[in-house]
Amino acid sequence: MNNTLYNNYPNPNNSYYHNYVDEYLKSNIGKKIEVHTSFSDSIEWRDSIFEGILESAGKDYIVINNNNKKYIIWSIYLDYIIVL
Repeated sequence: MNNTLYNNYPNPNNSYYHNYVDEYLKSNIGKKIEVHTSFSDSIEWRDSIFEGILESAGKDYIVINNNNKKYIIWSIYLDYIIVL
């Protein structure tokens, strides 16, 4: 199969998309956000929503602060983020 066929479609695993999300999150540090996550292997934490102030964001994690309780959320569990 010709591998160039698939190069015409956007790949969300491409570093361009990760850099875009990283930069967007970094521009919203200090703002209140709502983080929607899915932990598929956990029954009690299957679909969770974390709300708080965005403290930092990296390539594979987000740190939020909710009343002095900090959460580190790995990007692999991230569904979407709402900036409030």
